Amino acid sequence: MSDHDTTTANTAESGSFVGIQAEQVHNSTVYMVSSDDPPEWKYRVGVRYLDNGVPLRARELITEAIAHGYANAEVRFHWVLAMLSKRSYRELDAEDRAQLAQLPGWLVTCVGDEWTRALEALCELLKYLGSPDGDPAAALAKLEALPARQREKIGRHCDLVLTGSMKDRFWADRRRAAERGRCAGDREKRVWAYFQPDPAHPRIRQPAPKATTLDDRLRAVLATGLLVASFGALGWILLQRQTPVPVIACLVLLVSGVVAARSGFEWRYRTQRLRAKERERVGRFDDHEAGEPGFAKRVDHAFQYYAHKYAPEGVARAVWLAETRGIRATLRDEIVELYRESRITVGEITWLIRYVIRDVRRQWRKGLLFAYREQYRTSVSTKVTCLSALAVAALALGAVADAAVRTDPLPALGSVLITVAGGRVATIRWWRILSERRRYSEEARERACDLEAREAEYRRWKGKLEATCPTEDEMAAWLECDRAMLMDEALRHYRLAWRDVIADTIVQTPARNRKRARVNGGPWRYPKYDLRLFLITADGVRELTRRLDFENASFHGCERGHFRFDAVSSLQVVESGEYDYTLELTLSNGPSRIIDVTEPPREIEQQATDEPGLSQISLDSTGFAHALHVLEGIAAEGKAWIHRATSTRNVGPAFPGAESTA
Repeated sequence: MSDHDTTTANTAESGSFVGIQAEQVHNSTVYMVSSDDPPEWKYRVGVRYLDNGVPLRARELITEAIAHGYANAEVRFHWVLAMLSKRSYRELDAEDRAQLAQLPGWLVTCVGDEWTRALEALCELLKYLGSPDGDPAAALAKLEALPARQREKIGRHCDLVLTGSMKDRFWADRRRAAERGRCAGDREKRVWAYFQPDPAHPRIRQPAPKATTLDDRLRAVLATGLLVASFGALGWILLQRQTPVPVIACLVLLVSGVVAARSGFEWRYRTQRLRAKERERVGRFDDHEAGEPGFAKRVDHAFQYYAHKYAPEGVARAVWLAETRGIRATLRDEIVELYRESRITVGEITWLIRYVIRDVRRQWRKGLLFAYREQYRTSVSTKVTCLSALAVAALALGAVADAAVRTDPLPALGSVLITVAGGRVATIRWWRILSERRRYSEEARERACDLEAREAEYRRWKGKLEATCPTEDEMAAWLECDRAMLMDEALRHYRLAWRDVIADTIVQTPARNRKRARVNGGPWRYPKYDLRLFLITADGVRELTRRLDFENASFHGCERGHFRFDAVSSLQVVESGEYDYTLELTLSNGPSRIIDVTEPPREIEQQATDEPGLSQISLDSTGFAHALHVLEGIAAEGKAWIHRATSTRNVGPAFPGAESTA
């Protein structure tokens, strides 16, 4: 199975779980600009905005660069493209035309290069558009003589102002470029990485602190001192009898006591560690999903989803889930504890959840998941040694006590009692100290190994994302190719030439999913879009709606419509936020067209990520302004708007020379 989730579902059948959904803001500087930056940098950022489908922000930055003295032919060329991108010629206001009218005079001072010739071609195009009797041949000749790079830019950004044969010529180039570029750069294998959050750094739960205190150590030392003193007193009393048997019994007591303590310590330590491991990996756990809200519930959801996704093949899934339920709950609680209070989203630790589930699967397959049972199993020899040593020690203690009491009753009785009490306290205290030291050492080694493995997986996953993630330019280019292919599909279906289209617009809205991503300063991008295309011709409006699966470069679903201009009775626009519009196109002879241009609902965990102007940037990238202009014009004027759209002579010339031509 792959390491990334390429589906975004909002429903699940019984027994299945929905994939992880998230949003991501990539820490990139491609759009970052400040007031102190030099005009050259502002221009470069403006061109990036233009190439990536945000002409409004591009106009602002390129205009600012020109105002600060950075105004060569290349800069002016891209400024004109930013003025015309996603706008028809009629959408230019008086101020725009006044600024464009200054270009011919500025061109006189330019040194001839490819950008100057490209700018001259644009001026010729604008002169033709502003003249009633202009000849498109001169404009077309200059446009076709340009190098491919400049010609492709003009074809893409000026498609709404081109007319007649120019439209067909540039549309053919655009369609061929879209066919070549739509799946270029291994798109289907890379787009998923754009929507992946930057992984959070790995963490590990530290071993529980040693459960011993200074008081425990003082008590252990004091009890040991009393034990040594009382045992020495017993030995002195026995030496007074001048018989070897009591002395031998005393030595046997000493040796058997040490052996019993060591083997008993090992037995008890292994037993307790085995119980702890059993609680960790096999113990019964309550379901977390029902009661815990927020971050913990989403982590639990992710664990269950990937436990189903990465279930081993060839075995019953119920068996796998039952036998790993305990360890999965332990790991789930660990991750919730480590990341809950650090403002880290579930998407940022999904890589870790996937890794620990796959690691559990690896151990389960190899039979290592319960290897601790063998590791902490107490051998029969240890148990026999402990019990035998205890029995010998008890007999020896009885013989020593009997001999000592017969020799000197009161001191002997006191020494025996102190020996027994001191031995018991010393054994318990030293067992606790030594077992905690050993437990902490073992857990520290285990945690160090686990952290090293997690860090290795973190580096692998981060490296994979960096190597796979497409650039912002690639994402914008692929989306533009998809839009062009949708247009081509509509033209083929309705058997139209590009010159037959008086106006066109695509309303591009995000599909209902909770996954999105962007770079700093850039528009939001989505793995799925709803594209609604309107083609305005002399006979009426053709409408085509399709769902774009951007990750897989494929279209799904299809809705077509066709209505006359006189069938449009009204267009209502409801604005309920910066990026929340509803268009209702009411028809007199059919159902209304409801178009939602709105953000999908966000995950609860997400913090506010809006930047100044972000909503406008995202809205501009959809082409909403031009779509609204076209639909409002049709709703307000009907076919009269079409007659005006086919003639630019009543909107005023862009250049002084165009008036004399008229």
